[in-house]
Amino acid sequence: MAVIPVEMGETQISARPGDRLLAIGLGACVGVCLFDPTVGVAAMVHIVLPRTPSLPPASPGRRPVVHLPGKCADTAIPNLLEQIQKAGAQLGRVKSAIVGGAQIFSPTNNGPNGSAMSARLEIGPRNVEAVKRGLAQARIPIVAEMIGGYCGRTVTFHVTQGQVCVRPIGAEERVLVTLSERQGPIGESFGKEGILRG
Repeated sequence: MAVIPVEMGETQISARPGDRLLAIGLGACVGVCLFDPTVGVAAMVHIVLPRTPSLPPASPGRRPVVHLPGKCADTAIPNLLEQIQKAGAQLGRVKSAIVGGAQIFSPTNNGPNGSAMSARLEIGPRNVEAVKRGLAQARIPIVAEMIGGYCGRTVTFHVTQGQVCVRPIGAEERVLVTLSERQGPIGESFGKEGILRG
């Protein structure tokens, strides 16, 4: 039994009962939890950006910038699917839950840096959109989600039964979903005004 931190850009996998995958303080980032209930394999990735930025050409004397495959949604989702299959999961059985994608700044800034601030505000929703697109392309159902709003969240993914628990900042932890159970979609999304939409 172990608590396995999932830091920004990291992908972690476990099939050991009692283990917990932990992503702390998801703001605009998105935590994607995958679970194959037949073999009990759980995986989580902590996505920071929707797509891999184009990098300037390497110059002499400078080390090339290396991105973790889990940092950006366009590489994180394919890598996550590859890793969970290597651990024994079959994609036809895998279910997912996603958490995060908050707007981490208030949208009331209309000053000279307003456009730059607006672009930063959109990272959370763009992360969610990219994650959903990647999972849809792989035909991985999203069974539960808690996305949007202005609140950071900590996610604990219990490998036993694939239980996803979420603790918003300043609130109590609660169970979002147990991915080993059969159930319809569960979702909480928040509009630009930060209001819960069922």
